Amino acid sequence: MSTAGAAGTAGTAGAAAREFELILALDTVPSDRVSALWDSLEPARVDDIAGSRWKGTGLDTGHPMFGMLGQMRWWGKDFTEARKVDPILVTDDSGEVVPDTSATGGGGASLWEVSFRGRPTASMVYDRLPVIDHFAVVGPDTLLAVMNGRGTVHEGEHFWFVLERER
Repeated sequence: MSTAGAAGTAGTAGAAAREFELILALDTVPSDRVSALWDSLEPARVDDIAGSRWKGTGLDTGHPMFGMLGQMRWWGKDFTEARKVDPILVTDDSGEVVPDTSATGGGGASLWEVSFRGRPTASMVYDRLPVIDHFAVVGPDTLLAVMNGRGTVHEGEHFWFVLERER
């Protein structure tokens, strides 16, 4: 890549990182703003996600999933390996982080490369639900994610969330 190309890429990444921080500071986030951020980010790769546990934070765009995850005490996801994922981790009454298979129809999930909005990206496919979560890279330990699939789109809008790698 030329120096001009590398500088352009760094500038774009810096602008996306600044926009991400601004979005996180908002109480309510316009969905179109998150969607535009998604389009500016690099797709995630399965190998970059697998092998780690990730803490989740929903973005309040007015989507009902935001409140539902709060009620269930959603903690995040555990990508033990590409084909072995606990898609919903919650905090139990004792404060422990545990898988919640009742919310997934009794199944887990796996990571695959699936296209979303015309670009292939690392995506988590639920075993027993018609749902796919797609991931884009904000930073080495931060992902922007979007839930997609039958019954997940509310009034034309997707549910957006952030995952931070647990260290």
